[in-house]
Amino acid sequence: MRKLMMLAALLAVALLAASPALAQDEPAVVADAKAKTATAGGAKAEANCEPDQMIEAKAGGVVAKAPCKPAPPPPPPKAAPAPAPKPAPAPPPKAAPAPPPPPKAAPPPPPKAAPAPAPKMKALPPTGGSSTASLFALGAGALLVGGGLVARRFIR
Repeated sequence: MRKLMMLAALLAVALLAASPALAQDEPAVVADAKAKTATAGGAKAEANCEPDQMIEAKAGGVVAKAPCKPAPPPPPPKAAPAPAPKPAPAPPPKAAPAPPPPPKAAPPPPPKAAPAPAPKMKALPPTGGSSTASLFALGAGALLVGGGLVARRFIR
């Protein structure tokens, strides 16, 4: 008898988990290549690419449009001119002059300016907060589990 009750409970949980999938009556996404349309739920997209037309997508009250052909790519950058040929090396001097005195040390560079402050972070939008309904549901679930544990202890 116990095994039969466990099997019935397992079947009930499986049906409960699968019920959203079983309730769907039509496919959620439909794409038609010949008509150049696609639908998903309440959203619809049409791509009729003829001269001076736009691709249009609608979802709820929002309409998005885009051109059929992408903008032409920018022209490639101009090539740098070829370097001039090096002149022929000069003949070596016969007598080397005395080495010049060492140059004076360069003055230290001026101190760098302080880095710019980081941009101020924007605040996140407020959430709905915790409602009493969610707290009530959480409490009911805790009481249900606790009650089941107490009932199990009394039965043993």
